[in-house]
Amino acid sequence: MWSGVWWCWGKQCFGYIIYEDIVSRLSEILALIRNGLYYLTNHADEEAQIDGFDIYDIEKGLLTGKIQRSWPREEKYEIIGQSLDGRPIGVVCRMTSGGKVRVITVYEDKPEN
Repeated sequence: MWSGVWWCWGKQCFGYIIYEDIVSRLSEILALIRNGLYYLTNHADEEAQIDGFDIYDIEKGLLTGKIQRSWPREEKYEIIGQSLDGRPIGVVCRMTSGGKVRVITVYEDKPEN
């Protein structure tokens, strides 16, 4: 269960979650990835190819990454890690009710100028 502080403005809700919940959720995601219990959406596959990433880059990014952002109401997480060639890779994913990780999108996490 998520805990934290929430506030809403219209249909937008904002808040933060307790650190322990993030660590726990990342541990769950990593266990599923290690067991091969994940899949990519078509969008994620296409975006990965555009940025020159393959499935091994995505796996490494997830396994070496940290949750940078979360959307608790949607149970989505942005994980930033490193690809095989050392480039920063961003992965947005969520856990499904079927006990898998659904990779929604993938991108090279380039610094903003």
